[in-house]
Amino acid sequence: MKKFIGIFIFLFCINAFVPVLYYNIYYSPGINLPDGYATDNMQNSSISDTPHNSTAPDDTQTVTYDLYNLATQELCTMDRISFLVGSAACEMPASYNEEAIKAQMIACHSYYLYCRENGVPDEDINLSFDERYMSKYASKQRLQEYWGMSFNEYYEKFLRCANEVSNIIVKYNNSVALTPYYAVSCGKTQSSEAEWGNALPYLKCVESTGDALSDNYLKLTTFSVQDMYDRFMTCFTGFELSTENPEDWFGETYYNESGYVTAIEVADIKITGSQFRKCLELPSACFIVFYEDGEFSVATKGYGHGVGLSQFGADTMAENGKNYAEILQHYFPGTVLDKL
Repeated sequence: MKKFIGIFIFLFCINAFVPVLYYNIYYSPGINLPDGYATDNMQNSSISDTPHNSTAPDDTQTVTYDLYNLATQELCTMDRISFLVGSAACEMPASYNEEAIKAQMIACHSYYLYCRENGVPDEDINLSFDERYMSKYASKQRLQEYWGMSFNEYYEKFLRCANEVSNIIVKYNNSVALTPYYAVSCGKTQSSEAEWGNALPYLKCVESTGDALSDNYLKLTTFSVQDMYDRFMTCFTGFELSTENPEDWFGETYYNESGYVTAIEVADIKITGSQFRKCLELPSACFIVFYEDGEFSVATKGYGHGVGLSQFGADTMAENGKNYAEILQHYFPGTVLDKL
């Protein structure tokens, strides 16, 4: 293995080991999070109205949800339980702990309502789905194809979770909260301001140390000089990259408090970490770039944008005794759970 890559992997291994120790101390069953760990001074962070043994309310069949089907180019209407099951099944592995699945369902529900009520950017994308690729939502029939022989077991599991949390959403200051989610963080979540430029007090940096245990936590991707050159020439304008000196292409890299790249210098021009990630199709914007022996290597941590709920982090918390309310309070500090 190349010298620098070997050193980097060693450092990442050490970096991963420390969070695991921290995780075992603070996330173990029966041990509370440190004082102030998931609180926000702007609002009391207590959880209200969180029934753990409730059944689905009567309006689950009468209240409907609309999503645009990208495959058929039609608007589809579904009841609340179908929406929760079909949405969460596309976002979270069926093997995950039920408390994590409940947290995901509430996040899906709140996110949908926020988008519908506030007209956020890319609303059409946020309120659409493509079950061919298990994107955003899948019908019962599609889930039967996807889960195969495990369908009955998994569908009953998701249905059980949906019935318990169908009337619960995340709120902040008496309004539904924006509750984004993704697969795996880099060990910390990042703020909405760092990623999207829009500061929300409950979308800020919090620890997510259990993510270091994920198979998707660390990835190394290599690019030939020509491939890197072609990608940048396609994605951006104004660059003057010389293939004779590729080792000089990249300058300083700037990181935020969570470890995600805010900007990187490319040929004396700064681009954002998100732009870099999109151009190279990287798992996340937490990365380091190396050049050696005629090729580039990009090491990344995490999978996804890193704002809000880490799905793997939620599962590790659930496996260590935390319930869905505690999980959501941790990833969306300062919010409350409330009934519709």
